[in-house]
Amino acid sequence: MSDSYIYQRDIEEYGRFTASQIRTLVVPVDAGFQQALRAVAARLDAATAASRKAMLEAIAAAAAAPASSAARRRQADAVARGRDLLRRLVERAASRPGGVALARDLLQGQSLATVLRARPAKLAEALAHAAEVLEQRKRPLPEGEAWGAELERARGALDPFLRSVRKTRLARRTMTPEVKAARAEWLTVYGAAKLLVECVLRLHGKVPLMPQIFDDLAGAGRAPGEPVSPAQRPATRAA
Repeated sequence: MSDSYIYQRDIEEYGRFTASQIRTLVVPVDAGFQQALRAVAARLDAATAASRKAMLEAIAAAAAAPASSAARRRQADAVARGRDLLRRLVERAASRPGGVALARDLLQGQSLATVLRARPAKLAEALAHAAEVLEQRKRPLPEGEAWGAELERARGALDPFLRSVRKTRLARRTMTPEVKAARAEWLTVYGAAKLLVECVLRLHGKVPLMPQIFDDLAGAGRAPGEPVSPAQRPATRAA
């Protein structure tokens, strides 16, 4: 029985764990089934590897081409300029009469060191927030309009880098036809392994071992063949 509610991201972990547990816990139980058990464990390893390969190929195909060294330098420069601009703005704000409160608002209550260590996406948010604060509070910093324009330019310079990051993240959730086919094959092998293992364990009164071999059964808290109420039945999960 294939368990279509298993998350795609769990396939590799489930596959490796189950194949290992079959070899360790089930193969010694019945000499007559040893060859079949080793064969299904090997098939599960192969299906797990094929699923991983299909997912990596989908990510590589969907993600942007690797950035050139020049593009990487531009990205690094944009981040460095954004951090330097924010540092100078906060220091300037803090030097004004009553500017400590303004500096605190610019940093959303965080320390300057914390904000400057943030990843580029958070840096972009900090620059946008600082521009909003200056727009709302022009009087404490007379040259706030000029600072605001600089903040907008620095934020815009980060856009290509942020788009690349978002595209890569989206690619990691991509389900191409190849990934779907590899997933379907893995579920078929995983389900077949369940049936074979249950058969062997049932012959020896060891069915309670099933959740120690199949992680999804451990999550459901039951072994195959046990009654399942609607409340206990696992909810359908997205791939």
